[in-house]
Amino acid sequence: MSVVDVADRLGMHKNSARFHLDALVDARYAERWAQPTGHQGRPPLLFSATDASPTLTNIHLLELTDVLFASFVAPAPDAAQRAAEAGRAWGASVARSDPDDGAASVDDLVGHLGQRGFTTVRDESTLTFTRCPFRTTVRPDILPLLCTMHKGFLDGYLEAGGTGVGAGPIDVGPFRCVCALNETEPPEATEFSQHPTTIDAPDKQR
Repeated sequence: MSVVDVADRLGMHKNSARFHLDALVDARYAERWAQPTGHQGRPPLLFSATDASPTLTNIHLLELTDVLFASFVAPAPDAAQRAAEAGRAWGASVARSDPDDGAASVDDLVGHLGQRGFTTVRDESTLTFTRCPFRTTVRPDILPLLCTMHKGFLDGYLEAGGTGVGAGPIDVGPFRCVCALNETEPPEATEFSQHPTTIDAPDKQR
């Protein structure tokens, strides 16, 4: 790839792209060479990864999630409640980190979910999750706790963001999950303890 290709792909200035590419070359993670053009003038430089370049995936984070949940959350007698409360605090923290330009929206929530590996389709009354990064990567006995935590994430974000919208139970299916949206109830009725959520493990994806 050329400097221009990298700059366009990452949405940065050419000088910034060239600086980072040169650093990768210095670290021996990339190599550069001049592309002959048959014309006068300085030929463009092309860059490519070397065999020493590390392969970056999220497999470590997924395995870490599995291990932490299996070791520290699942054995607890109140595992589901802990997962839900952690998710609620997480969602509220994300909502509070949004730019202070008014109430958050469901579309903002969908954007945050996309950044975290979920493909989410929204209509007027539901959120449909067509991709979950954990469905086929964590142990089946751990997956319901992750679903409960993410339900808490929805609750925490929608409430702390002042969206005026609440999330119903997540209907977990074999290939997609659906969550109904509804008008927010009075604050005293939206505490998690008054709305326990039980989510069965989804069928194994075929």
